Amino acid sequence: MSDLQRKEKTSPFVRALLPACIGAIVSVGVQAQSEIAPANPSEMIEEVITLGTRMAGRTATESLVPVDVISEEAIQNSGAVDTADMLRKLAPSFNMNNTTTSDGQDLMRPATLRSMAPDQVLVLVNGKRRHQQALVAVQENVGRGSAGTDLSSIPLTAIARVEVLRDGAAAQYGSDAIAGVINIVLKSSPGGNAWTQYRTTSENDGDTVKAGITYGFEFDNGGHLNLTYEYLDQDPMNRAAESNWGGASPITDQLVLVGESDVSSDSLWLNAALPIGSGELYAFGGYTKKEGESLGFYRGPNDGRVWSSLYPNGITPGLGTETEDKSFALGYRITLGEWDADASLAWGENRFEFRNTESLNASYGPSSPTSAYDGALVTDQLTFNVDGRRSIDLPFAVDSSLALGAEWREDGFKQEAGDEVSYARGSQLCDENFVNSTDPAKNPATCEYTGSSGLVNGTTVPGMQGFQGYSPALEIDTDRDSYALYADLEMSLTDRLDVGGAVRYEDYSDFGDTTNFKLSGRYQLTETLAVRAAFSTGFRAPGVQQQYFSQRSISISNGQLADLVTIRPDSELANDFGFSDLKEETSESYSFGLVYTGDFWTSTLDLYQIDIEDRIVYSSNISPTGDATNPIDIIFAANGGAGQALDGVANVSIFTNAADTKTVGMDWVNQWDWALNSGDNMVFEATLHMNNTTIEEVNTSSPIVSNDTVFSESNQLLVTDGQPGKRATLGATYNAESWSLTSRATYYGEVTTASYGTEKNTWSAKTLVDLTGVWNVTESIQLSAGILNLFDTYPDKWGSEGGDFPALGFEYGWTTFPFSIAGREYYVRASLNF
Repeated sequence: MSDLQRKEKTSPFVRALLPACIGAIVSVGVQAQSEIAPANPSEMIEEVITLGTRMAGRTATESLVPVDVISEEAIQNSGAVDTADMLRKLAPSFNMNNTTTSDGQDLMRPATLRSMAPDQVLVLVNGKRRHQQALVAVQENVGRGSAGTDLSSIPLTAIARVEVLRDGAAAQYGSDAIAGVINIVLKSSPGGNAWTQYRTTSENDGDTVKAGITYGFEFDNGGHLNLTYEYLDQDPMNRAAESNWGGASPITDQLVLVGESDVSSDSLWLNAALPIGSGELYAFGGYTKKEGESLGFYRGPNDGRVWSSLYPNGITPGLGTETEDKSFALGYRITLGEWDADASLAWGENRFEFRNTESLNASYGPSSPTSAYDGALVTDQLTFNVDGRRSIDLPFAVDSSLALGAEWREDGFKQEAGDEVSYARGSQLCDENFVNSTDPAKNPATCEYTGSSGLVNGTTVPGMQGFQGYSPALEIDTDRDSYALYADLEMSLTDRLDVGGAVRYEDYSDFGDTTNFKLSGRYQLTETLAVRAAFSTGFRAPGVQQQYFSQRSISISNGQLADLVTIRPDSELANDFGFSDLKEETSESYSFGLVYTGDFWTSTLDLYQIDIEDRIVYSSNISPTGDATNPIDIIFAANGGAGQALDGVANVSIFTNAADTKTVGMDWVNQWDWALNSGDNMVFEATLHMNNTTIEEVNTSSPIVSNDTVFSESNQLLVTDGQPGKRATLGATYNAESWSLTSRATYYGEVTTASYGTEKNTWSAKTLVDLTGVWNVTESIQLSAGILNLFDTYPDKWGSEGGDFPALGFEYGWTTFPFSIAGREYYVRASLNF
C-alpha cells in the first residue's frame, strides 16, 4: 500500500480510550466474585526521592514541589528504543518532537519539559550535572536556537529509575533549571540482566533491533560495580509521498525523507562505589557512539547546484552524522561529625561530526568529489562540586536540614574545519568551457558555463550540497568558567507544616554574576489532603554553542533553496548589524498544588506560571531589502565579494536575546492501586498536562533589524504553538502472579506552525493507543510484546497551506509533530535475569 493510498486511520478520543476502559472492565469482571481491597499507594509513587530536596527520607507525595518517579519496571515495559522516547511515553509533561530532514537533529531530537526550550531543563545523572550536546538546533523546528542534552546517549539498560522535578530549581541546581530537572539514577544492585527487543512497523520498515546486558558485582566490603552494554540498529522509515520535484521521476525514496533516519549506536557504562576509610569512593560514567544518515532537500538535474553529467536524475544529498559522548565522574562521600559531605569531579564531552556521503561541490565541476568530511562540533564540561548536609536543631522547628555547597565549572566549545572541498569554491572552473563577459579575469565567483552538460543556471556556489563544511575561518576553540555558592534549608515547623528556602550565587567569566532564590512550603490540611506552593527566580546562561557557533548552510527561503550564514553574536559582522553580546535569560516561577493520598488513590494537581525575560532566539532570515541605501543592504554589499563572509549568501541569522514569554499551565497526575484477594492487583493511571505560552514582548538589541525580522511569526509559533497545549493519558494495568497486561491511551493536543515560508496551519489533536503484555515464564525468563499506536494514527496531511511541500513529497508537516509518524508498530522483547 503506497503512502498516497493509505487511508486516514485516526479515531476520536473516546474511541481511542476504549481499550483502556475495556481492560479495566474485563479485569473487574474477572474479579467479580472477589472483594477488592484497598492497597497502599504503589511503590513507584512512594519511593524515596533524591531530587528537589536535601532532606533525607522524603517521598514523592511528601515533596514540597511536584516530582514524578519512573520505575525500572515501567521503563522495561514501555517499548521505547531510547531514554528520550521512554520519557515521552511515561512522563506527563515531557515532549519530544519527531523532526526529519533537519541535519543533525535527526540524530538528536529536541526534548522539552513543560513546553520550554530543550536547554531550559537541567539533566543530572546520579545527582550530578550532565553536559549538553554540541549540536545547536538551527532548523525551523521546535527547539530552534537551543542545544539541550542528548538523553538518547544514556542507555536504558543502565537506568534504575528516573526522577522528574516539575518546578523551577535554578537556586538549587544552577543554570538551565528553568522548566525543571531530570535526574537519572543508575543501577547499583547485584545480579545481571540481558535482553533483546525487535520492533517493526505495519509498513514493514523501520526495523529496529536493540539489545542490552548489565551486571552488578557486589564486593564483600559493601561496594559494587555495575557494568552495562547496549546496542541499537535502526533501519530508516520513510513516509514521504511520491513527487516529481525538479522534474525527476516519481521515486519516493530518492527525493525526500519524512520519517526516521538510519541509526546505530553502542554504549558502555559503569556505576561503582567502594568503601575507603570511613567514607565511600564512587565513580560513574560511560561512552556512547552513534552513527546516522539522513537526507537533505532534493536538487533536480536542472538545478544550478548539480552537474547533470554527474547526477543525470538529480540528487538528494546524503548527510552522515556521528556523535561520540563521553562522561566520567569521581567522588567521595563521608560523614564528618554532623555533616554528610560529598566532593566530586565530573567531566563530559559531546563530539558531533558531519559527513557528506553522496553529494558534490558544484564549483569543482563534473569531477567533483561526491563525499567529504564536513567538520565537527565539540562541547565539554568540567565540574568540581563540594557540599555538605546535616540536621540542625532550631527552637522553632520539629526537624530541620541544612545544606551548603560550592561549585566550579568550565564549559568549552570547539568547531573544527572539514575537508577543503566541503566548503571551498573550486579554482579550476574558468577554463575553456566557461565565459564571463563582465569579468575578463574569469573570477570563479562569476563563472558561467556554456558547455552541453552540467550547470545551466549561471554562477556556481561554493561547498558541498546538503551540508556545507566548516571552513578554517569558522574554527574556534574556547571556554568559559564559573563558580557558585549555595545554601538550602528545609524545616518541619510543625507536624503539618514544612517550608524550604534556597539561595544560589553564580559568577560567569563572560557575562557577570547572578543571585537566585527559592521559597517553598507544604501544609497537611487533613490526613489525606495537603497543599503546596513555591516561588523561585532562575536563570539560564547563554550556551557556549549559542555564543560561538557559526556556519554556512542551505535552507529554504520563500520556497527556494538559498545560502544562509549564521554569524557569531560577538563578531564584527554582528556588531555591524547592531546586535549586542548575549546575556543570561532570567525567570520567575510560581506554583501551587494539591496532594491527595488515600488508601488506593493518589492524586497531585499543580498549577504553575513561568515568566522568562531576555529569552535567546535564533533569528529569522535577515535578507537584503532591495534598497541600496538600506543599512542592511549596505552591509551585504560590503561583505559579499568573493571569499568574503557573505559571498553568495542570501540570508544571515544570529543568536540574540529578543523575547519575553509567559507560560501558564497545569499538571494533574492520578493513580489508583487496588490489591485483590487473589493476590493480583490493578493499577489505573490518568494524567492531564495543559499549558499556554504567550509572547509578552519582542525587543531585539539591533536598531537596524526590525523585531519582526528577528523573531518572525513562524518562529514565534514554534515557541507558543509548536508543542501540544494539552496532553492526557489514561491507562490500566492488570498484574497477575506470572503475567501483566497494560493498555495506555495518550492524547496529544493540536499544534500550529508556519515554518519554511508556509501559511499558518493547525494540525488537529490525535490519540495513540498502546497495548503491552508481559509473561514471566520463570523467575529468570521474561517475555513481553506490544502493539504501539494500535489504530495506526497519523498526523493530518498538509493541505494548500503547505505551498509546494505536498507536491515535493512532504505530505506531513514534519517540524512540530510530538509523536512518531511511523504508524502502527509491533515489538517483542525477551529478558533473562541471572
